[in-house]
Amino acid sequence: MRDIPLTTEQIARLKLKQDKGRANAANHPNSPKQVWVRIRSDIITSAVKEIPAIPSGLALKIVGTALYWGEGYKAVDNMVSFSNSDPQMIALMMKFFKEICKVPKVKFRGATHIHPHLDKIKSEKFWVKVSGIPLTQFHKTQFGVSRVSKQKRDSLPLGTFSIIICDARLQSKIKGWIKGLEAWINIRAVSSVG
Repeated sequence: MRDIPLTTEQIARLKLKQDKGRANAANHPNSPKQVWVRIRSDIITSAVKEIPAIPSGLALKIVGTALYWGEGYKAVDNMVSFSNSDPQMIALMMKFFKEICKVPKVKFRGATHIHPHLDKIKSEKFWVKVSGIPLTQFHKTQFGVSRVSKQKRDSLPLGTFSIIICDARLQSKIKGWIKGLEAWINIRAVSSVG
């Protein structure tokens, strides 16, 4: 049979059947892929139960401080600024700033940063909804492409969002909380020798 020539249409039909067969095999409940999907899902479901559904004040303070330590802007002494593209993280930090830091609504400012070809209004509406900061308290939307995202044109269709609070006392307090976390593991900053 291998010496019988096939038409282009017959070859295409055989390839289509082969691809469908592979897809069906991969989606079979006992395929290795599906077994691992169930294993990962069970691990995630179990791990979710290890985190309290409602955080205590101390847990929220520690999580918010740790996130600010990793992602917050710490170069100036009179402003608190936290930027991220993950809406869940922005919502969590808003909870931290409102409940733990007791920041009044009027002190919040928001800022969006998006690629030039994206929809500014859609991005702003989205971040208003996520953050709860009114659009009247937003800075002008910034358009641009960062060096790290030049090859990923649409990886952030709603851009990144910054929570901004002008408050030197709060910045100092958060820096103190970060130092408290540093003390847990006795980190010493490495200074340049010379």
